[in-house]
Amino acid sequence: MKKRKLAFVICASAFLMASCGSPENKIYKTIEETVAIEKDFENQQKPMTELEERENQIFREMMKLGMKQMDKITKLSDEALKNLEKREEYLEKEESAIAASNKEFEKVKETIPKLKDEKLMEKAKELEKLMTERYDAHAQLSKAYKEAIKEDRKLYEMMKNKDLKLEEVEQQIAAANKAQERVIEANKQFNQFTKKFNEEKSAFYKAAGIQNES
Repeated sequence: MKKRKLAFVICASAFLMASCGSPENKIYKTIEETVAIEKDFENQQKPMTELEERENQIFREMMKLGMKQMDKITKLSDEALKNLEKREEYLEKEESAIAASNKEFEKVKETIPKLKDEKLMEKAKELEKLMTERYDAHAQLSKAYKEAIKEDRKLYEMMKNKDLKLEEVEQQIAAANKAQERVIEANKQFNQFTKKFNEEKSAFYKAAGIQNES
């Protein structure tokens, strides 16, 4: 999942102008807590990207080797397979963080009906809708990512077969590339929902009397 801009950003110096016990304040606090929870999600991005880059490097090295150098190819394949296992571990941590974030955000849904301002309620409902779509998009992203790992695993297991035919390799590489294309598209959707949510969040804060200072 290269170049994923997944940070769910909110200014830490935000302060609330509304009264402390107001629904607006509760929504603000919930979003702040959601952001804090997603720090665990963000922490998975750098090591996962490094693993992806290493795997690409391994693959390029393998493609340069002839099938007569099976010892080297097998060694690289085993390294790539271990790489996939580590990526799965990071993805699992990422999914856990998103699940915890989702659970926390449920409090926003519970608070929305308590808003007295109709226009503010509409904005809050839009936030709820966008965040729900964002969580759904991440579920699709994770599904696509797992499928891509599955196809990569098939390829590296295949490469250890000394009787492997070129046609078989080409077919599996094509399958792996298609799976990666689905990851890129799913990631794009997730990023779009994240960006849109942050824009609507700022609009809600402004309407509610909340200021963000960078």
